[in-house]
Amino acid sequence: MITSKQNHLIRAFRASDDLFLVEGAKLVKEALEAGFLPKLAAFGESARNEHPELFARLSGIIETSLITPYLAEYIADTKNPQGIFAKFERKRNFVDFGEARRVIILDRVQDPGNAGAIIRSCEAFGFDFIIRSNDSVDFYNPKVIRASAGSVFRLTELQGELHELIGKLKRSGFLVLASVLDDDAVPLKKAAEEVSAVCDGKVAVIIGNEGKGISAEMLAFCDRKLYIPIKGAESLNAGVAAGIICYELGVKG
Repeated sequence: MITSKQNHLIRAFRASDDLFLVEGAKLVKEALEAGFLPKLAAFGESARNEHPELFARLSGIIETSLITPYLAEYIADTKNPQGIFAKFERKRNFVDFGEARRVIILDRVQDPGNAGAIIRSCEAFGFDFIIRSNDSVDFYNPKVIRASAGSVFRLTELQGELHELIGKLKRSGFLVLASVLDDDAVPLKKAAEEVSAVCDGKVAVIIGNEGKGISAEMLAFCDRKLYIPIKGAESLNAGVAAGIICYELGVKG
C-alpha cells in the first residue's frame, strides 16, 4: 500500500507528460477496449475489492499499486474519485481521408465540456474524424474524456495546422462548411441537401471558438457557410450547435 506523496508512482501520476489520465472503472475499461496501452495504474483498496477483474486485467499488463484514500484524492481530477486510475499512451493517428465521409473541425474550441459533447455527437452520428487546431483544448484532457463519455477513445482524432488539413480534405473531395452567423450563410437543412447533391456526402464542418467564432483565416478556406435557424435566443453554444449539425449531416439509425 502506497502512503506517501513522494512515492515515484504518485509523482508520475501528477507529472505533466505525454500520457493521459483516466479515472473510474467504466472509462478505464473503455480505454483498454479501444486498444490504448496503460503505463501506470493505481487502485484504492475498496475499488480493488469492487472491481477485482479490472484490477487483475491491469496487473497482467503493468504493475498496479494500491493507494490510500488520501492519495486517491491527491491524484484525482474529480472531486469524488472512484479510486481507480490509469495513465495511457496516446495513439498516433495518421492522416488518410480516402475512405472518410464526414469530418468535424474545431477551430480554437477551448471549453472541455463543449469539446467532449462534440466528440460524443460525432461518434453517435457516424463521423469519421474530428480535427482540432493546435490552440483548441486537448482531447485527452480528463474533463474532455468524461464529457465525451468515452467516445474520444473510439473516434479518430487529429491535431495540427488547420489550413494544411483542410487542404488535404479538399484534395480528397470534401466540401468544407463553416457554422457561422453571416449574411451569406444558408440554413442547415439547405446545406445538407447541397452536400448530398454536389459531393456525395463527403463533408467537413468547422466549429469555431465559443466567444470569437471561426477565425477569418479559416473562413477563407470554406466552400459554404451555414447557420442553424433559432427562435428566442441569440445563439447556441458550440456543443449544442455541433450536435445539431452532426445529426443533420450524419448517419441516422
